[in-house]
Amino acid sequence: MEDRSNPRKRRTMESIRREHEDEHKERNLAMANSDEDEEVVGSSPPSSPLHKMPLRDPASFATFDQYVEWVRMLKEEMSERSRVRPQLPTVYFTPQTKFNTPQLFPLRESGTKAVRSASKFVVGLSSSLEGEPLKRCSGFWIDWDEESGIGTLLTTAHLIRTKEPDNSVWLGGQEYAPHANVIVHLLDGKTADGQLLYHQPHYDLAFFEVAVHQRVPVPCFNEEVKFAQDVLQLGRDKSLDLRITHGRAAYSNPSQDERYHYMYLHSEDDEQIGNEYDNGGPVIDLDGKVVGLFNTSSRGSFIPSYILLKCCNSWKKYGAIFRPHLGLTFEAIKLLEPGQVDKIWRMYDIEDGLIVQEVCQKDLAPRNLGSDKVI
Repeated sequence: MEDRSNPRKRRTMESIRREHEDEHKERNLAMANSDEDEEVVGSSPPSSPLHKMPLRDPASFATFDQYVEWVRMLKEEMSERSRVRPQLPTVYFTPQTKFNTPQLFPLRESGTKAVRSASKFVVGLSSSLEGEPLKRCSGFWIDWDEESGIGTLLTTAHLIRTKEPDNSVWLGGQEYAPHANVIVHLLDGKTADGQLLYHQPHYDLAFFEVAVHQRVPVPCFNEEVKFAQDVLQLGRDKSLDLRITHGRAAYSNPSQDERYHYMYLHSEDDEQIGNEYDNGGPVIDLDGKVVGLFNTSSRGSFIPSYILLKCCNSWKKYGAIFRPHLGLTFEAIKLLEPGQVDKIWRMYDIEDGLIVQEVCQKDLAPRNLGSDKVI
């Protein structure tokens, strides 16, 4: 016969909740006393931010449902404590890189040094239009004026793009909002307004000035990008955590639908390629020097540094980026398969140079193209 005199069987959900609250108060009191003891000792290490909840015997509950409810309350409490507790990087961090995997062991030291140097000039940016979020990407400082306290950022014009192009970028169709609100997310957690100085649709570049009133680091550029060299693509996510993708400059020609100045990043980690947060971020070599600006495409493209420098110099000198509009698309022979190069050589006695893929039939006379000026 069931012993109904057992008080454990007569406990209600409310009594269990009260017991749970009493236990919670006792734990908080014990933790507070522990913290005070540590402050007195001084040399003792701080207590761990994780405190396991005491387990209770399921048999101590009148019903299984009460036990399930107790577990649910514990999970809610742990979730709330995790939410309000500072996310200490020494405890809470999900790596965005594979530096600790065997395939990247040869690059571990040089890559880490390069990233630590370059990460200091990489920031996050976000845009909105009429109060609605538009884009989120990365960018990097390229100039600093000590007298005015103004820094200049370089990023992708995708940040203020409101309409994507058709299947081919050569057909146009993309639209931009120069008046969009742009916020720069600084590395100390603060934000600043970004003022658009200039954007150029052909190269998808945008320059912003930011009042920061503190010195910002600017990068060094390596004008030469060699095919097959190891490079690192950097970006910052919504939490400003650094994203790092390792790859190599690929032997690859752009397709007929893409800009002919693109280079491509070949990575074994395909999931990392083309992430929106990396768009506009720098591509660096193992010395920490900028060799390109990542420009999201289906294959992970970037604008090489020798083109970036020409664009920056043109903008600084003339206030615009000038480019020849030839109405032609090309393929570099040196990027073709060796067998194909051999066949071209046998048939035409040519083994280097550019192959013209397409000739525009439209009138190429200069016309008003907004910030995309033509000579």
